[in-house]
Amino acid sequence: MTGREDRPLPLLAGLIGWPVAQSKSQLIHEFWLRKLGIDGHYIRLPVRPGEVARAFRGMVALGFAGVQATMPHKRACYDLVDHHTPAARALRAVNTVIVEDDGSLTGENTDLPGFVEPLVGLDLAGEQVTVLGAGGAAAAVIAGLVGLGARRIAVVNRTAEGTVRLLDDLSETLAGCEVVAADWGEAQTLAEHSRVIANATSLGMAGMPPLPLDVASLRDDTIVYDIITHPHDTPLLRAAAARGLRTHDGLEMLVGQAREAFRRFYGAEAPRNADHELRALLLA
Repeated sequence: MTGREDRPLPLLAGLIGWPVAQSKSQLIHEFWLRKLGIDGHYIRLPVRPGEVARAFRGMVALGFAGVQATMPHKRACYDLVDHHTPAARALRAVNTVIVEDDGSLTGENTDLPGFVEPLVGLDLAGEQVTVLGAGGAAAAVIAGLVGLGARRIAVVNRTAEGTVRLLDDLSETLAGCEVVAADWGEAQTLAEHSRVIANATSLGMAGMPPLPLDVASLRDDTIVYDIITHPHDTPLLRAAAARGLRTHDGLEMLVGQAREAFRRFYGAEAPRNADHELRALLLA
């Protein structure tokens, strides 16, 4: 291990959110800890909105290596940490907080590498992509697609205000890009001209309406990526797979974003040779 040898055992990290019981992050980190024989734990921590600052104080006092954050705490984490990594600053969102040796807090964003991991090697130069949604996760999705060469980005969102805020946060990342801000009435047409369609909304999640997109008229080379994890096989992905399109689900992004957090928390690389076993565990 590196960087955590001097921390008292067991090594502790966790996930803050409200709610947090549904998260699969604990399964991922605990799986890797056991595979590597590391004396550590990853704990789900239900933290109410407005209580993040108090949670951070307790986290430091209890010797945590850090925490990850899920809804609705990513913006609060960004505002409350002492330092930001370049990725967190570019996205203006934090999903991973690292406790440094001096007790200060560094905000990281591992959603970006997590989203890109299944797309490594894809060249989007000259292609249009469509991102559905304008929340914190959408920021990572857009930045990831720009990093793969996309320069024409369509952002579809329910409210214009949300889109404006997102694009303002990403102004440096989107420099030199052509951005189309659209509402749901334009989603189908934009999707039909896109190489990648990424869903970063809650539509299709268990208990939510399905995403209103017809895959029948999409390009044959379209990649459909839905970052929802519950369920992992959303109606959108099932329809795209039935059409024969390339698909990626939210579990791929979830595991990808967890890798960097695991390294930072426990000082070890997550084992890749057990990915099939891990996915089977997540789907059980």
